[in-house]
Amino acid sequence: MEPPVNTEVATDRSARKAVSAVAALACAWPGLLLATVCLVPFLNKPFLNDDPWFLSMAQQIARHPAHPMDFAICWNNMGLFGEIRKASFYASGNPLLGQVGLGYVLLPTVLSGAHEWMAHLTQLALAWIAILAIASLALRLGWNRPYAIGAALLLVAVPPFLPMASTANPDILATALALVAIERLAAWKAEQKWSQGIAAAIALGLAGFARSHLALLLPLGAFFLLDSIHPREVPVQMRRRLWLWIPVLAGACLIALIVFTLREHNPGTNPLPRDANGSNLGRNIFAYLLYLAFPLPLATFWVVNRLRTRRRITIVLTAVMALLPWILRLPTALALAYSLAIFGSAALFGLLLDTLDKYDHTALFLILWLLIPLSVVSYVHLPIKYLLPCIPAVIFLCFRLMEGTPFPVARVAALATIVAGTGYSILILHSDAEFAAFGRDAMYRLIAPHVAAGEQVWFPAQYCSYWYAPLAGAKLTYPGGPQPKPGDLLAVDVLEGGSLSLARFPHRTLVETVQHKYRFGRTMGAGIGLYSNILGYWLWGFGDSPLDRFELWRID
Repeated sequence: MEPPVNTEVATDRSARKAVSAVAALACAWPGLLLATVCLVPFLNKPFLNDDPWFLSMAQQIARHPAHPMDFAICWNNMGLFGEIRKASFYASGNPLLGQVGLGYVLLPTVLSGAHEWMAHLTQLALAWIAILAIASLALRLGWNRPYAIGAALLLVAVPPFLPMASTANPDILATALALVAIERLAAWKAEQKWSQGIAAAIALGLAGFARSHLALLLPLGAFFLLDSIHPREVPVQMRRRLWLWIPVLAGACLIALIVFTLREHNPGTNPLPRDANGSNLGRNIFAYLLYLAFPLPLATFWVVNRLRTRRRITIVLTAVMALLPWILRLPTALALAYSLAIFGSAALFGLLLDTLDKYDHTALFLILWLLIPLSVVSYVHLPIKYLLPCIPAVIFLCFRLMEGTPFPVARVAALATIVAGTGYSILILHSDAEFAAFGRDAMYRLIAPHVAAGEQVWFPAQYCSYWYAPLAGAKLTYPGGPQPKPGDLLAVDVLEGGSLSLARFPHRTLVETVQHKYRFGRTMGAGIGLYSNILGYWLWGFGDSPLDRFELWRID
């Protein structure tokens, strides 16, 4: 990288500059290469967790494109709902809550045979779009070429970008749409070309259908189009150029049109609101603040900024508070989590106070972008993947925190973050691929030989079992639905709640067990929760669990 010509943070004036596709690609190619090299070895990774939900939705869209949620599925069937339901039941018929966007994106996957490699190639293409968009956005926000290159590499390196790009979940789609929306909005603000405004409106309107909380990109985009946040100047800006907000209004109309068109009527009484209540707030807010310190690098860069600018008293006070969990002798993992959450909260509130004190429009825009996931803290969980579309804001805030730092120092800090993040992401990728392969292989090992021998095998679970058990020849059983008869076999995933299913069949005999010991660490269970902070706050780690097994039972 050559030394930067200008390391100052972009002002609204510097943001009004044309950025060619060639310039963006020249900055994005290292990130594109890094993502490709890391993800290609995992193109055949089996489906797991929520992947079958979105693949089933894609199969429905192939049959009836205007009714993406009008298909029956038995999800969370571990005694929670008691029967098979329409997918629209889980989202009250609202396609925004149903996150139907990925279902349409996965349409080529199901039409070509639902192969794992096709879904992962689709995710890789979405990752490329996100990487190209962040490089272009960095240039439009006033950073020069080395910083744009760094932004693209950091987006790839910081977890959970690479782990989510190896799934069939909608988080990479959500990230790509968010970045395209903001980048095109920045282009529209600078150049006022209608093609830019139309692209921004489309991306703004579609982002919420990938992850519902990204509907908040609409008010965020409206805020971005301001030039100043001084209260007296805001009305003047809007009166002077009211037409500038047309893409935001068009995006809102697009959301409304899609909801009205795809909404399923009479979905039934949905019990899911009980999962969105105040009892989840504490755990989810804690997880959010923890993520800002690890694996996201915001708190680290904030600490370095405070030390460099001689505001050490803030760091001292934060460090003293972070020692309290250790003084109270909490378990090591929990004490570490509390300490990191304290640093995450200090970094967030410190940035917010500085921003409000300076009336810094760009910084406040980035902080508001980062705060979007807090809109869903009342939901049953807040996994790290919900923050993925906001990682660009983290990256740009880190750049601002390094403002004034000599370029060689900033380059070393960025390279260290990229190397550490990539290494951590690769660990997650390997262990998650092992986790996925364990589920698929266990289903085939337990089910296929017995089906070939003419026996009837059933399965009661969701997640990977929902996809691979039928392919191995098993049939679905659920409360109120088809039931195994004496002599039939039942294959259960203990980690997915198999004990709840077995309670329905008290008279049974164990036939075979498939257990697993993870070689690369684990991503789910034993205090680890890449996909859900209910299981743990860490994305990856070591540890064995008695739940790491699949069982085959004969019904007596």
